[in-house]
Amino acid sequence: MLGREVVLREDHGGVRADGEFAHQAVVPAARLVQEALTDVRRSGMRIVPVCPYVAKYLERNEEFADITDPVTPEVPHRLKTELRTLT
Repeated sequence: MLGREVVLREDHGGVRADGEFAHQAVVPAARLVQEALTDVRRSGMRIVPVCPYVAKYLERNEEFADITDPVTPEVPHRLKTELRTLT
């Protein structure tokens, strides 16, 4: 979600979140992505997978195709511009 930033880092074969989610346990990256996509679907929102890991996950898990939009050339520029306004 734009406006909420989560920093993730690999930790012993899983992913650990920093910031507001730092208290969460290490979870496998695939599980984190799956749960995030499930939340996106429940909220009625859509995803544009700019993260290479998420893009690869979506290639292997077609059940989220209905909530996925393509990364078009203007997406990285727009994202960078919008994130700049948040800082």
